[in-house]
Amino acid sequence: MSTMTLPPLRSVAIATTRLDNGVTVVTAPLPHHARCHVFVQLRGGPVHEDDDTWGLSHVVEHMVFRGTKRHKDARAVGLAADDFGGDLGAATYRDRVTFDTRCDPDRVGDALGLLADMLGAPRFEGLETELGIIEEELAELYDDDGQEIDPDNASFRQLFAGDVLARSIEGSIGGLKKVTKKRLEQFHDVGYRGGNVVVSVAGPVEHGAVVAAAQKSLGRLQPGGPPPRGTAPKVHEPHARDVAVVRTEDAQTSVRLTFPVVGFASPASSVASVLARIIDDGPASRLQQEVIDRDGLAYSAWGLCDLYETRGMLELAGQVRHERVATLVEAFAAQVTQLAKSLPAQAELDRVVRRAARDARDLLDEPAALAEAVGKAALFGQPFDPQAQVARAAAVDRVAVRDLARTLAASPRVVLVGLPKKKDVAAVRDVLDGLRAAVADM
Repeated sequence: MSTMTLPPLRSVAIATTRLDNGVTVVTAPLPHHARCHVFVQLRGGPVHEDDDTWGLSHVVEHMVFRGTKRHKDARAVGLAADDFGGDLGAATYRDRVTFDTRCDPDRVGDALGLLADMLGAPRFEGLETELGIIEEELAELYDDDGQEIDPDNASFRQLFAGDVLARSIEGSIGGLKKVTKKRLEQFHDVGYRGGNVVVSVAGPVEHGAVVAAAQKSLGRLQPGGPPPRGTAPKVHEPHARDVAVVRTEDAQTSVRLTFPVVGFASPASSVASVLARIIDDGPASRLQQEVIDRDGLAYSAWGLCDLYETRGMLELAGQVRHERVATLVEAFAAQVTQLAKSLPAQAELDRVVRRAARDARDLLDEPAALAEAVGKAALFGQPFDPQAQVARAAAVDRVAVRDLARTLAASPRVVLVGLPKKKDVAAVRDVLDGLRAAVADM
C-alpha cells in the first residue's frame, strides 16, 4: 500500500440530469477550452446479441450515417456536422456503441439535434451499399482462404468460450447476407430507447443549457430501458484449449498470452489494473526494460488490462519471427512468475500510482476523452471519480499483487497467429505447463 502523498486532482463539476424518457445528460465544464466534445453512448455490441442478431449493433452503427428523416443521405448528414464545426465518429465495442463529434460551444444544440435525428429517425436506406462497405471492413479480418486471422478476436473466443464476450464485434460475412431493413429496424427499436442513452458533453458549457438542448432533441426518443443481455454462442469454435494456433501467411507470428480477471464493476479490478501497469506502463516498466531493452526479443510488445462490466482480460502481446514464439511467451510468462514469487518493490508501486495520477490529470485536459469517460461511467452506473480511482490504486498492497499473479498463473491461454512450427508450438505448451507448475505449491 502506497503511503506517498499526491497533490489533489483539479476538480471538475460533473452534473447529471435524467430526462423524462430516460435519457441521461452529463456535463463536464471545461471553461478554459475553446471547443466542446459531445458523446452519445448506449449499451450494445456482442454482450447484447445472440446467434441470430450477432453483428447487428455494428451494422446499425454504420447505417445511421446514411440519412435521417431530415437529412436525405450521408452527404446531408456530413454537411450538417460540418456546419456546427463537427466531424462525426462512431464505434461499436463489445459492450457499448458510441457516437461523438466536436462542435463549437454555441452549437451544442445543433450537434445534439443531428445525433438525435441519426439515432432516433434513421432512414436505413442504401443498405446494400453499406453492407458492401462493412464486408470490406470484415475482409481485413480474414485471409484468402476465408479463415479469420484477427488475433484479438481469437483471444476473446479462446478466453471467454461459452460467454457473450466470445463473439467478435463485426459479426460474420455469412451473417451480413441475412441482414434486411426490417431486421435492422426491429433491432434498432429495442436498443435505441431513452433509458439506454447517455449523452455527455465536455467543454465550455453550462449544464442547464445542455439539458434544455437535449430535452428538445433527444427527449423525442421513445422511453424504454437497455436491451437484455445476449445469450452465449450455441456453437463454440475449438479455441478453449490453452494454446490455439491460427495458421496464416505472414512475416511474423502475433502472440497473445491472456489471463481472466474480474470486471470493472468489482473492487478487485484495481489490483488487476495495478498489476498490468507494473508489467507495462511507460519506459521504466518491466516489459519495456526486460523484454525489449535488455533482451531484444521483440520490436513491439505490450501489456494491458481490458475490463468489461463482469469479466476482463489481462493480455501480454507482441509480434516476433515464427521461430521465436516460445521465447517470447516464456519471457511474458516470466513476468507473471516474477510477480507470483516475489513482492514488487514499494517504489515500483509508487511509480505506478504516480503514473495513474498523471493519466487522471491528462483526462481532465482532454474534452473528448473526458466526455467519453463520464458518459461511460453513467451508462454502467459507475461513479466518475478520478481522485478515488487513484486512491484505490494507491491502496493496493504488494501482497495483493503477488496473490493475483499466483491466481493468474494457474489459467494461462495463448493464441498464435502466423506460421510457427509444431516444435515451437509444443515448446509454448511446455512454457505454460512450467508457469502453472511454478506456482502450484505456493
